[in-house]
Amino acid sequence: MKEISYSKILLVAKNAHLYFFDTLDNIDVISGRRLVHFIKSDLGKHRLARYQLIIFLDSGFKANYPNIIKDFTEAKMILFFWNHLTQKYIDLLHTSREIGVIDSYYSFDPIEAKKYGLYHNSTFYTPCINLPLQIPDYDLFFGGNDKGRTQLAHVILDKCASLDISILLYIINGEKGFKNKGYLPYPKFLEFLINSNGILEIMQENQTGLTLRTMEAIFFKKKLVTTNKAIKHYLFYHPDNIFILGEDSIENLSNFLEKDYHPLEHDKINFFESQNWFDRFLFPEKELLNIEYRDSLLDG
Repeated sequence: MKEISYSKILLVAKNAHLYFFDTLDNIDVISGRRLVHFIKSDLGKHRLARYQLIIFLDSGFKANYPNIIKDFTEAKMILFFWNHLTQKYIDLLHTSREIGVIDSYYSFDPIEAKKYGLYHNSTFYTPCINLPLQIPDYDLFFGGNDKGRTQLAHVILDKCASLDISILLYIINGEKGFKNKGYLPYPKFLEFLINSNGILEIMQENQTGLTLRTMEAIFFKKKLVTTNKAIKHYLFYHPDNIFILGEDSIENLSNFLEKDYHPLEHDKINFFESQNWFDRFLFPEKELLNIEYRDSLLDG
């Protein structure tokens, strides 16, 4: 792709203010629902005409969105799967491919990208606050939707209680986003994160891609306790920072949490910065840098 400016990139998400998106100053971010209204006004059509790259995130994506706007833009259109490819997203991929308007498909998970014939680009993150230094109130924090993880979360909670390790669980049900009962706005979520020594990450079944919890851990220098066994293959992995449940002995968890955080090289963190993520879509030569894992992650 020829070089283009960030001002000519549009990111289409379920919610334009999701997570850290308000910090993405160099590009436009809108919701899918707002996007389809662009064609109803001359101003909206003018905006569509100036974009050269439109990236749809999977959450909130409707397969007909690209078809609705295609006559009003010459932008390259990308669908980026930022979530584990459950059957819902596999069906969405098949439907979108049948329609045939999207130019390229990407997954944040290199294993799933290989399995389903997609391009790969990493997950991405930009810190939206500076976490103050303070004595934590608890050792680990888990916050998120149930997604079949509640039972395991309570098993871990009980085991950690026997080791005198404190965990705060904040689990909600439903797939309605901010309409879910108990929905936690991201700034509030980060307040809980401030008060923890580390993050508990419980992956969905068969999920291996790096999650938002992993990004928070490396950007905010928090210990990570995770069920993701694939994480040991990534360049940022260090045993002083990441404890893998099911591989590392649970009896050593207290010692792990008491150890100092091992500082990471800037390049290993900066790789996941949002601007570098956009660059890997824009400049083909930078796709060669998309080797964030260290060894045999894609073998087999």
